[in-house]
Amino acid sequence: MRRKDREVIDMAEIKSILQASHVIHSGFRTADYPYVVPTNFGYEFDEQDRLTLYIHGAPVGHKRELIKQDGRMGFEIDDGGRLMTPESPKENTPSFAYRSVMGYGDAELIDDLDVKRHALQLLLSHETGQSIDLFNISEKTMAYVGVIRIRVKAYTAKEHLAGEAGFR
Repeated sequence: MRRKDREVIDMAEIKSILQASHVIHSGFRTADYPYVVPTNFGYEFDEQDRLTLYIHGAPVGHKRELIKQDGRMGFEIDDGGRLMTPESPKENTPSFAYRSVMGYGDAELIDDLDVKRHALQLLLSHETGQSIDLFNISEKTMAYVGVIRIRVKAYTAKEHLAGEAGFR
Protein backbone atom coordinates (compact mmCIF):
# COMPACT_ATOMS: atom_id res chain seq x y z
CA MET A 1 0.00 0.00 0.00
CA ARG A 2 1.42 3.32 -1.06
CA ARG A 3 -0.16 5.42 1.72
CA LYS A 4 0.88 3.47 4.81
CA ASP A 5 -0.43 6.34 6.96
CA ARG A 6 -3.95 5.43 5.83
CA GLU A 7 -3.65 1.66 6.16
CA VAL A 8 -5.99 -0.02 8.66
CA ILE A 9 -4.62 -3.16 10.30
CA ASP A 10 -6.67 -3.35 13.50
CA MET A 11 -9.24 -6.17 13.08
CA ALA A 12 -11.87 -4.37 15.14
CA GLU A 13 -11.59 -1.36 12.82
CA ILE A 14 -11.73 -3.54 9.69
CA LYS A 15 -14.88 -5.20 11.02
CA SER A 16 -16.29 -1.73 11.74
CA ILE A 17 -15.68 -0.70 8.12
CA LEU A 18 -17.50 -3.79 6.84
CA GLN A 19 -20.38 -3.23 9.25
CA ALA A 20 -20.80 0.40 8.13
CA SER A 21 -20.67 -0.47 4.43
CA HIS A 22 -23.56 -1.84 2.40
CA VAL A 23 -22.40 -2.29 -1.19
CA ILE A 24 -19.68 -4.51 -2.58
CA HIS A 25 -18.34 -3.87 -6.09
CA SER A 26 -17.36 -7.28 -7.43
CA GLY A 27 -15.12 -7.52 -10.48
CA PHE A 28 -15.26 -10.73 -12.50
CA ARG A 29 -12.94 -11.87 -15.27
CA THR A 30 -14.02 -11.85 -18.92
CA ALA A 31 -12.03 -12.44 -22.08
CA ASP A 32 -11.73 -8.69 -22.70
CA TYR A 33 -12.55 -6.45 -19.74
CA PRO A 34 -13.56 -6.88 -16.10
CA TYR A 35 -17.28 -7.12 -15.42
CA VAL A 36 -18.12 -5.15 -12.26
CA VAL A 37 -21.37 -5.59 -10.35
CA PRO A 38 -22.54 -3.70 -7.23
CA THR A 39 -24.65 -5.72 -4.77
CA ASN A 40 -25.44 -5.89 -1.09
CA PHE A 41 -23.38 -8.40 0.86
CA GLY A 42 -23.07 -10.44 3.99
CA TYR A 43 -19.83 -11.50 5.62
CA GLU A 44 -18.27 -13.53 8.38
CA PHE A 45 -14.87 -14.19 9.87
CA ASP A 46 -13.72 -17.60 11.07
CA GLU A 47 -11.66 -18.28 14.20
CA GLN A 48 -8.46 -17.28 12.38
CA ASP A 49 -10.06 -14.01 11.16
CA ARG A 50 -10.29 -15.28 7.57
CA LEU A 51 -12.97 -13.33 5.72
CA THR A 52 -15.79 -14.89 3.69
CA LEU A 53 -18.19 -12.70 1.73
CA TYR A 54 -21.62 -13.61 0.35
CA ILE A 55 -23.49 -11.87 -2.44
CA HIS A 56 -26.83 -12.65 -4.01
CA GLY A 57 -28.69 -12.14 -7.24
CA ALA A 58 -30.73 -13.93 -9.85
CA PRO A 59 -30.16 -17.68 -10.13
CA VAL A 60 -29.08 -17.21 -13.77
CA GLY A 61 -27.13 -14.51 -15.59
CA HIS A 62 -23.83 -13.18 -16.84
CA LYS A 63 -22.15 -12.98 -13.43
CA ARG A 64 -22.90 -16.64 -12.73
CA GLU A 65 -21.66 -17.72 -16.15
CA LEU A 66 -18.38 -15.87 -15.58
CA ILE A 67 -17.92 -17.57 -12.21
CA LYS A 68 -18.47 -20.97 -13.82
CA GLN A 69 -15.64 -20.17 -16.25
CA ASP A 70 -13.23 -18.67 -13.72
CA GLY A 71 -14.11 -17.83 -10.12
CA ARG A 72 -11.11 -15.57 -9.49
CA MET A 73 -12.37 -12.07 -8.75
CA GLY A 74 -11.61 -8.79 -7.05
CA PHE A 75 -13.78 -6.62 -4.83
CA GLU A 76 -14.07 -3.19 -3.25
CA ILE A 77 -16.25 -2.23 -0.30
CA ASP A 78 -16.50 1.30 1.11
CA ASP A 79 -18.63 3.23 3.55
CA GLY A 80 -19.81 5.77 0.96
CA GLY A 81 -17.48 8.51 2.19
CA ARG A 82 -18.12 12.22 2.23
CA LEU A 83 -16.69 15.34 0.66
CA MET A 84 -14.32 17.37 2.83
CA THR A 85 -14.41 21.04 1.84
CA PRO A 86 -11.46 23.26 2.65
CA GLU A 87 -11.89 26.05 5.16
CA SER A 88 -9.80 28.19 2.84
CA PRO A 89 -10.26 27.22 -0.84
CA LYS A 90 -7.22 29.30 -1.78
CA GLU A 91 -4.96 27.17 0.44
CA ASN A 92 -6.44 23.69 -0.02
CA THR A 93 -8.37 21.72 -2.61
CA PRO A 94 -11.36 19.58 -1.61
CA SER A 95 -10.66 16.04 -0.44
CA PHE A 96 -12.73 12.98 0.38
CA ALA A 97 -13.12 11.10 3.66
CA TYR A 98 -13.67 7.33 3.33
CA ARG A 99 -13.03 3.90 4.78
CA SER A 100 -12.64 0.89 2.47
CA VAL A 101 -11.70 -2.76 2.17
CA MET A 102 -10.32 -4.10 -1.12
CA GLY A 103 -9.11 -7.54 -2.06
CA TYR A 104 -9.49 -10.66 -4.12
CA GLY A 105 -10.62 -14.22 -3.75
CA ASP A 106 -12.37 -17.18 -5.29
CA ALA A 107 -16.11 -16.97 -5.99
CA GLU A 108 -18.24 -20.08 -6.05
CA LEU A 109 -21.91 -20.70 -6.79
CA ILE A 110 -23.77 -22.11 -3.79
CA ASP A 111 -26.40 -24.83 -4.22
CA ASP A 112 -26.32 -26.35 -0.73
CA LEU A 113 -29.53 -25.15 0.93
CA ASP A 114 -28.06 -24.90 4.44
CA VAL A 115 -25.13 -22.75 3.23
CA LYS A 116 -27.49 -20.69 1.07
CA ARG A 117 -29.85 -20.07 4.01
CA HIS A 118 -26.94 -19.11 6.27
CA ALA A 119 -25.58 -16.71 3.62
CA LEU A 120 -28.95 -15.02 3.14
CA GLN A 121 -29.42 -14.72 6.90
CA LEU A 122 -25.98 -13.08 7.20
CA LEU A 123 -26.82 -10.68 4.38
CA LEU A 124 -30.19 -9.72 5.86
CA SER A 125 -28.72 -9.34 9.33
CA HIS A 126 -25.96 -7.09 7.99
CA GLU A 127 -28.34 -4.92 5.98
CA THR A 128 -31.01 -4.54 8.67
CA GLY A 129 -28.89 -4.62 11.83
CA GLN A 130 -31.17 -7.31 13.26
CA SER A 131 -30.18 -10.68 14.71
CA ILE A 132 -29.48 -13.46 12.23
CA ASP A 133 -31.97 -15.65 14.12
CA LEU A 134 -34.90 -13.43 13.10
CA PHE A 135 -34.73 -14.42 9.44
CA ASN A 136 -36.54 -17.55 8.37
CA ILE A 137 -35.85 -17.78 4.64
CA SER A 138 -38.71 -19.46 2.74
CA GLU A 139 -38.14 -22.36 0.35
CA LYS A 140 -39.60 -20.19 -2.44
CA THR A 141 -36.98 -17.50 -1.81
CA MET A 142 -34.21 -20.08 -1.59
CA ALA A 143 -35.25 -21.51 -4.98
CA TYR A 144 -35.33 -18.11 -6.65
CA VAL A 145 -32.20 -16.43 -5.25
CA GLY A 146 -28.70 -17.22 -6.43
CA VAL A 147 -26.00 -17.08 -3.75
CA ILE A 148 -22.26 -16.67 -4.32
CA ARG A 149 -19.64 -17.31 -1.67
CA ILE A 150 -16.32 -15.48 -1.97
CA ARG A 151 -13.47 -17.06 -0.07
CA VAL A 152 -11.22 -14.05 0.36
CA LYS A 153 -7.54 -14.80 -0.22
CA ALA A 154 -6.17 -11.34 0.57
CA TYR A 155 -7.43 -7.88 1.41
CA THR A 156 -6.30 -4.50 2.66
CA ALA A 157 -8.21 -1.77 4.45
CA LYS A 158 -7.70 1.95 4.22
CA GLU A 159 -9.16 5.13 5.66
CA HIS A 160 -8.94 8.85 5.14
CA LEU A 161 -10.77 10.43 8.03
CA ALA A 162 -12.68 13.66 8.20
CA GLY A 163 -11.41 16.24 10.65
CA GLU A 164 -8.08 16.78 8.92
CA ALA A 165 -6.70 20.24 9.65
CA GLY A 166 -7.90 22.85 7.19
CA PHE A 167 -11.13 21.04 6.26
CA ARG A 168 -14.68 21.15 7.53
